[in-house]
Amino acid sequence: MKRVLPYLAAFVLIFAIGFYYLYTTTIMVVQTVPNDSLAIGHDRSLKVGDTVTFTARVVAPPLVKAGIDNRVLLRGTTSRTAYLQDTTNALYGGIIVRQSSITANTQFTTLDTGSKVIVTGIVGEFPDILSSGSTQIALDTTLIVTELPTIKRRPAPLTVNISDFDSLGTIKFLSGEKYEGMYVQINNVTIGPQSPLGARNIRSLLDAQGNKIYLRDFSNFFSVAPNDTGFPVFSPPSIGATVTSIRGVIINSAYADANGGLYGYVIVPLYPNDLTLGNTPPFISSVNRIPGVPKPSNTVQVNAVVSDTLSPGLMSVDSCQLYYRINKGAYQRITMSPSGNIFSGTLPSQPLGTLVEYFIKARDNAGAVRLNPSDTSKSTYFYYVRNNDTMTIKDIQYTPNMGGFSAYNGYDVTTEGIVTCDTSDIPAFSFTGPGGTQTSPRRVIIQDGSIAGGWSGIWIDGNATDPLVKGTRVRVRGTVSETNGMTRLIIATPGDIQNLGTGTIPSFEILTPAVLADNKVDGDTTAEKWESVLVRFANQCVISCVNAPSTSGCTSEFPVPDTSFRRNFGEILVVYPGENVESRIELQDGNHNKVNGWNPAGANYYNTGLPGSLLWKWDGIGSIQGVLYYAFGKYKMVPRTNADFGNVIGVSPVSEIATQFWLKQNYPNPFNPVTNIVYNLPVESEVSVKIFNLLGQEVKTLVNGMQNMGRHEIRFDGQDLASGMYIYVLEAKTIEGNSFRDVKKMVLVK
Repeated sequence: MKRVLPYLAAFVLIFAIGFYYLYTTTIMVVQTVPNDSLAIGHDRSLKVGDTVTFTARVVAPPLVKAGIDNRVLLRGTTSRTAYLQDTTNALYGGIIVRQSSITANTQFTTLDTGSKVIVTGIVGEFPDILSSGSTQIALDTTLIVTELPTIKRRPAPLTVNISDFDSLGTIKFLSGEKYEGMYVQINNVTIGPQSPLGARNIRSLLDAQGNKIYLRDFSNFFSVAPNDTGFPVFSPPSIGATVTSIRGVIINSAYADANGGLYGYVIVPLYPNDLTLGNTPPFISSVNRIPGVPKPSNTVQVNAVVSDTLSPGLMSVDSCQLYYRINKGAYQRITMSPSGNIFSGTLPSQPLGTLVEYFIKARDNAGAVRLNPSDTSKSTYFYYVRNNDTMTIKDIQYTPNMGGFSAYNGYDVTTEGIVTCDTSDIPAFSFTGPGGTQTSPRRVIIQDGSIAGGWSGIWIDGNATDPLVKGTRVRVRGTVSETNGMTRLIIATPGDIQNLGTGTIPSFEILTPAVLADNKVDGDTTAEKWESVLVRFANQCVISCVNAPSTSGCTSEFPVPDTSFRRNFGEILVVYPGENVESRIELQDGNHNKVNGWNPAGANYYNTGLPGSLLWKWDGIGSIQGVLYYAFGKYKMVPRTNADFGNVIGVSPVSEIATQFWLKQNYPNPFNPVTNIVYNLPVESEVSVKIFNLLGQEVKTLVNGMQNMGRHEIRFDGQDLASGMYIYVLEAKTIEGNSFRDVKKMVLVK
């Protein structure tokens, strides 16, 4: 018996280890990643390396069939791929399955759409990088797929929006990752340009807000090149075409774009009928008027290029109408006359000071209609009848609707004001780091102190403005231009600037974060009116988000450098305590030393001794002021110098102290080599926090003793440990004898 015991013990140990690595689970368990990790762009499965077994339904088999037309998914020559989904259609329920050998006896290549299967395989990521990729199940010759008897039925697609995956170029891991590998449907979007990466990224898809997702071909029904399948080449729809619906699987593409960033999520249509195009209305472009600044004696000619070229010989422009109204009255209609594809209509002359609003409506011979501007309830073209083109800054900036555009966009005007911000305050900014290159232009701002209530500031742009300094009063002539939602006056030559001497810099407009709320959209007049104006939050603010490129970054409590997977553009959110409405502050552009860690060479979490003053979440700022800017869909205050910041005071995160025990997922995860562990104690407790390897061996004790109630945070450095998966365990025991224990995994990747 004694001889048997060692073998029995070894068998038990091997069985225990095998049980850990090989277990029955669900796709949701494999795919789900904690929000703390997703917030920094780490969507890597916590089960990587585990051998798992689960039940699923086939969305797309290795051989995608459409009648007699059968095409190999991913065009694999030595491997095979399929997309599977959990039978419940639950979120986090989709996954890729790949088999490295086409000859392996796993029954994989015989699968059909809608089959119900049991799969055993190894969890992996492609590409196998630290942070972002597509989770997949790898099969080999010892792992199998078992088909179950069932009615073959492909899962119904889940309806999603492009904004679930992208926010004007920012990857939304928090809302997007749950759909990875799942069959979804996106409705009513527009075809955009092709990716510069090549043929597999066929086209981009755009929603009305400009958010983008790429349509990527893996089924080969949508291949444009290379064409080595022997089947007809797909002709992609033209840019601007309407997509009624597109169905497909969501994949984290993890492909670098031209700027070194990632495309993030793409949609992969699988079958020919997954893409449904609508009748695309005529295009309306190059809208202009003559004269640009109408006088009482002027009739106004409105011109536009109108064409319907997506289906040559089939579609044509049937009619084009110019709608206009006077001083918010009822709309009247004028038929525009064509000359080739240029349509023109003439508006009658109006008295001095009249507000004239107008838009264009074009219809094709199949009845499809397009408006320009597209949403006339929000925005129209407009002008005020004037005696000449010399006007106040308010005349240039004011808009009677929510469009955000100047009445004189594209036309020359003359105005004057005091320089409130020069190029020493906001110099040109350029930073290149792991996340790519970020740039921002230098700015000279003028403001008219005699104008109250907003609409009093404007950015004057061009090399001729560089010598101007704060406090100078100038008269300038330039061309009004809208760039990314920001109104500028482009100054061509030094002769277009007249120095009128010195003047008094206008006082700051005292506002609250709620007035410049981060959720306000471009053109919201309650915020738009303060564009390029000196504004100030006079009371103490609290930093509610230290890294605010998007809402997903705000779950981080640490100032973290910019990376490809989690961008840091030097933006923070602040609130008034008790008001809790966030407003955005842009730190990168000003000439000051306040930073949020975007540049590892400056002050950062790991080395606060570097140059700069590092801001943290929950820091208080006595007051803050600057110039209001707009870019990438956000209004943001830009402090100019250190003098624009009040005292920075550390503030305890009282709102995070809960009435229960909890242990958060470590952040970041995976990590190299430093991570943070955060937990809460509702009462004073005896606490231990320990790290174990997968053999159950304790490798480090981080805490062992009594701790006060509240939120606690530990910085764990795994420099002396090997790469791999570790377990951290929190155990707490109260004076009354109540106990709490929680266990989480973390991954060290060096």
